[in-house]
This record gives sequence, C-alpha cells and structure tokens, in this order.
Amino acid sequence: MANGTPILFRAGWFSMMIVAGVVLPGCDSTVRQIGKSSTESSTILQTEGREKHADHTYGFTVKYSPKDYVLLTEGLQTTTQPQAVQRVRFQRKDIATGQVADHESPGLTISVFAQSPGRSLYDWLDSYGLLPPGSEISSVRLTGVKEGLRVILRQQPAPNEFVYLATDQYVYGLVPYGAKGGKMLRSFRLLPDSSRAHMRH
Repeated sequence: MANGTPILFRAGWFSMMIVAGVVLPGCDSTVRQIGKSSTESSTILQTEGREKHADHTYGFTVKYSPKDYVLLTEGLQTTTQPQAVQRVRFQRKDIATGQVADHESPGLTISVFAQSPGRSLYDWLDSYGLLPPGSEISSVRLTGVKEGLRVILRQQPAPNEFVYLATDQYVYGLVPYGAKGGKMLRSFRLLPDSSRAHMRH
C-alpha cells in the first residue's frame, strides 16, 4: 500500500522493458465474477487435498487450501483505476479474522477488468500507469488467453509480481504473495467458452 492506494494500481511510466517467454505451469484458461451472488455463480470441488474455486460468471478456476486460506469476494470496484468489475482475494485464515486484515497482502488477489476491443494488453497497462519505471516485462502463455504479460517491480517490496491475462472481454490481474500464493497462481485456469456461454444470455 502507498497512501492508501493498492500497489497494483500505482501510477508510473514505463522506462525499461525486458522481454522473455514464460509459461505458467499447469495453467489452462478462465476468469469471471464473484459478487453478492457468488453462491450461485461459483462452485467448489475437492481435489488433490485442495479445493478448486470455480467462478462461472467470469470463467476461471483456481485451487487453494481451505485449511489455510479463506476466499474473500468483492463486487464492482469504483475506487481504483482501472475500475475492476470483480475482485477475489485468498487470505490466510489467521489474518482474515484479525483487525488488520485489510492491510495485509493476500496470498493471491485476482482482479477482473473490462477489456477494450482491439486494444493490446501492453497499451492497456501503459495507459493506466501499470508499467512504472524499472518494470521487467515477460510474456506469459495460457490456454484461452490472447495476450499475457508478467510485470516484476524489483525495486519495491513484495508483492511485486503482477500477471495480466487478456481475452476479448476481460483483463485478469493476478497478484501472488509468498510461496503459497505462487502455487495458487500456477493453478489458475480459464474455463472453456462452452462452459460459460450460457451465463452471458
């Protein structure tokens, strides 16, 4: 946090770019919304000792350990730029029940933003100041994603890794924190179009 503004949305201008190919291990494709009606639009399945959270509104799944983490969902975000239509946080149980829960970094934060048709992911990020000076940028490939970029800001304390995945409709911003956050990030997948097509009508 800086002056009450989430690090994810810090303003800045891009000055240095390092491009490399990166693949998120085990990632497929998916992203969708979780809000007040999350019980209707999401599913939880038991798998490999972890639970899989599936969001059928924005079309994504992610695995997490319910023993250690709780799922916190938020609806439309109007206080940040860019404006998120949905935000999901996986917070440690011991922190989530404390008084400083909102000031502690979650293991993984997933934000969903509306994408502008025909706009590149790089231009979208740059227009919102999400490529500040010193950014290390590498490409990310994931099934179902048109473009993917990982942005690392080594000059700032963790969480300083941001993964952005763009489809025709949305940009998904993922912010992992710690080893378990990285594990959750690697389990992130987009749902096939056929699995969510009926949700749009």
